[in-house]
Amino acid sequence: MGLSLIEGFTKSLAMTVLSEIGDKTFFAAAILAMRHPRKLVLSGCLTALIVMTILSASLGWAAPNLVSRRWSHHLTTVLFFGFGLWSLWEGFTEEGEAEELKEVEAKLVS
Repeated sequence: MGLSLIEGFTKSLAMTVLSEIGDKTFFAAAILAMRHPRKLVLSGCLTALIVMTILSASLGWAAPNLVSRRWSHHLTTVLFFGFGLWSLWEGFTEEGEAEELKEVEAKLVS
């Protein structure tokens, strides 16, 4: 029982770290912290984190009862592959992030 707990913790921690690398939320929080009081931005981010944690834990608890293990494995594989391709497509085709970066740099300079 102890080994499965440690293994589950390590796998979920690794998945969270890897999924947060490409997340744009950090940039949004940084920009908001430049424009609004930092304590307000921090409390908003922490509240969002708590709500998302509760939602994901609830879904993780309920999903095995609603969908078989085999189908959930295939569904998650397809979704991860699809979102990965979508992220790559956005990264290679859109120039919106370059414009956002210029806007942030202009605000920092002024």
